[in-house]
Formats: sequence, structure tokens, C-alpha cells
Amino acid sequence: MGGKNTTEYIPECRSMNFSVYSGMLDRYKDSEDIMKSCQDGGLNGLEVILAGESDQGKIKPEMVNGVHLYFHIFWMDFWKGDYDRLDREFDSRQQWIDYYGGTDRECYLNCLRRDLDYAEKIGAKYVVFHVSEVTLRESYTYQYKYTNEEVIDASLEVINTLLDEREYPFDFLVENLWWSGLTMKEPALTKKLVEGIHSSHKGIMLDTGHFMNTNSDLKTPEDAVAYINQMLDAHEEAGFPITDWIKGLHLQMSLSGDYVKKQKADWKEQPIDFDNVPFYDLFQLAYQHACDIDLHQPFCGQGVKELINRIKPDYVTFEYQQNSREEYEGFVKKQSALLGYI
Repeated sequence: MGGKNTTEYIPECRSMNFSVYSGMLDRYKDSEDIMKSCQDGGLNGLEVILAGESDQGKIKPEMVNGVHLYFHIFWMDFWKGDYDRLDREFDSRQQWIDYYGGTDRECYLNCLRRDLDYAEKIGAKYVVFHVSEVTLRESYTYQYKYTNEEVIDASLEVINTLLDEREYPFDFLVENLWWSGLTMKEPALTKKLVEGIHSSHKGIMLDTGHFMNTNSDLKTPEDAVAYINQMLDAHEEAGFPITDWIKGLHLQMSLSGDYVKKQKADWKEQPIDFDNVPFYDLFQLAYQHACDIDLHQPFCGQGVKELINRIKPDYVTFEYQQNSREEYEGFVKKQSALLGYI
């Protein structure tokens, strides 16, 4: 990461997040239309996540900067073979077998292998892997079975199983969330994770909004900038200069503290009776709950540009919740204008 001392730092890869499914693809006529949307907003490619659907011929190799790997938000019980707990989380054993595609670790690993193969075939410069674990129930209670370190240890098992099989040409980046796992709040665990990955092509994809979600007292973009800078300082003071390892940013803002505080208060008064809610009904509720926590809005405010200049990432992805192409393009242009990309 050394040598990037320009005052006006423009990352090499500037991407918009793109889910490869009909709801996103249908907004665009063809690959040229997608790239025009990127370029008009100062971006030069996509960070794609595969959703099991055809890309309709609209995603060309030269368009893809990065690939976000397949993930389950809860996978530790499956990985560790805690079938009894899975039986309690799901409506039946057959339901979770169908959900995961089987009963052994290879089912999970094969999904990741497919995405890694796709990334290599399409020429992606990096891939992203979530280091996190939360069950649907835990997302409401904030009481986690697995500690941050246990999730990191299990994630290293997964990552190194895959990376020891073959040498991939792209950067393998681990992403933080606010649940158990890589939270970026414990420098010793960040260091353990990064140093434990069996690859020289490794680094961190810092999701700025996910980190904001670890502090429900943040109110303004400036609060968020200060909070992220404090995290960077803490890692440096602990002897792990984190900006050497943050190769990418998922740039987004999530100031959802008021929602989180209200939800916790409401929970005390009227918790969900989990045992009487079918699994997929709870899945929908928990998905909306996660979206209400993780807002994915443009990160605009004093100090944002300077923060990116401090980190100097190779890859920046604008990752937004949006309801239409027009809304998304408006968000992208607002962010890019602040950063000097347009």
C-alpha cells in the first residue's frame, strides 16, 4: 500500500455494487448501458454478487472489478455440526438440509469454490468474504452464542481450506460486520485474522457503514468520520498499522442508532415468540430488521474525503440501498462529486 502520497487520491477500482439477478439487470438494456451508468457517476466497474440467476449476457469480464463471495449470515452451527441447534432454529431437520444443500462442510465450501472459480475466470481483481455470524434470533437479542474470536477461528478454517487448495490471482479481502466476528473494534483479533490467512494476496474490505453500526450513539457523518479515525488510530497504537491492510472500502453511511435503541427498548416490552414464528417468516422479518440497522446511504460530510486519503484503498465500492436505477445513480453522483471522481 506504500507510495500513495497524492493529495487527491483516486482509487484504481471504483465500483458500484451489483447483484446479478433479474431485479437489478432489468434496469439496464445491455452491458454498455450498465457501464455508461458507472462512468457517468465517476466509476469504472462493478463489484458483483451472484444470486443464482443468469446475467442475461449483460455482465462482461472487463466490467467486473470484484466479486462478493456467497455467504450465509449464520453458518457456524452447520460448520461445527451442531445439528440439534439447527433443529431449533429451523422448522425441521429437512428444512435446514435443503437450506444448506446437504449435511457436510463440502456443501458450504463448494458454493464458495464456485464463486472463486467465477472470479478467476472473469478476471476479478479481488473477492470479498464476510467474517461474521448471527442467527435470526440473535439479530434481535444481541446475545451471541459464538464470540468474535470463535467466528474468526472458524472463518480461518474456511478461508485456508480454500486458499490452500490452489493459488488464486486476486486479492482475498475479509469484510467486517457488527455481529460476532470481525468488528474492527479489537485490534488483536483483526491482526490474528489477517496474519492467519494463508495468502500473500490478502487484506481487509472495510465496510464503513458496518463499522458505524457498532456504535448506536453516532448522529452525524462527522461523528462517523471521527469514529472510524479512532479505530484506525487504535490499530496503529496496538502495533498493527491497519491502513497497510485495508485494500478496499465498501463506502456507505449507516446512522441507525435511534432505530437500534428503540428496537431494544421495544423488545423488552414485547419480544417475538420465536418458537411460534415459521422459519421463513422470521427470515423476512430479520432481513428487514437488518436493513433498518444497515442503511447503506451515501457517506457525505466533512472529513470523508480526507478519511479516504488517509486509507488510500485500491478498491472503493459504493454500496447503497436503493429502489430504482434513478435513485442509485443520484446517490453515486452525490458521492462521487464529494470525492472528486466527477
